[in-house]
Amino acid sequence: MNPAIRLLLADRHELIRIGVRTLFQSEPNLQLVGEADNFDDTRQLARQFSPDVILLDMKLKEGLVTERIPELLSASPACKILMFTTYPDRDMHLLALRLGAIGIFLKDQPARLLLKAINNVHSGEVWFDNSLASGLLQSFKLDTSKAEATEASIESLFTSRELSIAHLAAQGLPAKKIAAQLFISEKTVRNQLVVIYSKLGVASQVELVLQAGRLGLFSSV
Repeated sequence: MNPAIRLLLADRHELIRIGVRTLFQSEPNLQLVGEADNFDDTRQLARQFSPDVILLDMKLKEGLVTERIPELLSASPACKILMFTTYPDRDMHLLALRLGAIGIFLKDQPARLLLKAINNVHSGEVWFDNSLASGLLQSFKLDTSKAEATEASIESLFTSRELSIAHLAAQGLPAKKIAAQLFISEKTVRNQLVVIYSKLGVASQVELVLQAGRLGLFSSV
C-alpha cells in the first residue's frame, strides 16, 4: 500500500478548514499534517512537516499571497502547491502557475474533484478545472496561420521522440505516464524534458502547458 499523501491546508475561513478536514478524515490515503489561516504559519508548517501537497487559498488573513508562492517552495522544495480559491481572475491564476503552483482548484467544485485534483497534483500532473482550462490556454493561443507556422518550426527543432514527449507533456501528463505511453523509461523522459524545456525557452511543465498554443503543441503527433 502506498503511503498517505501528506497535506497542509491554508485557508482563512474556519468553516472551510473544518469541511476540508472532515473530507480528508474519510480518505485513508490522505493525511492532514497541519492547518493555517495566515501565510507566516503556513510557511513555518511547510518547513516543519515537508508536506507532499499544500492546498493554498490565494487570499489568507494578510490578503493575497500569490506572489509569495516562491517562499513556500523555498521552505519545502519537494511540495506541490494546489491553489484553492474563489477568485475567477485569470491573470492571478496565471501568476500563481508561473510562480510555481502546479494547479488551480475553484472552491465551488464538487468534493470528489478536489480529491482527484490532490491525487493528480501529487503524481506530478498539472491540474485545471474544466471551467478554467479553456480560458487559461486561450491566453496563449495564436490565430490558425501563425499556429501552423509555429508547428512547422517546432517539428524541425525536435527529434521524433522529443516531439512525442513534448506533445504529451503539453497535455499535463507526468513523466511516469508519458514513459508508459511511449514504452520508454521514466528517466529517459525526464532527461528529454530538460532538453525540450531548453529548446522552447520555458522553465517548467506548467509553463509548457500554458504556452502550448503559442508553441504549436495542441495537435496530436
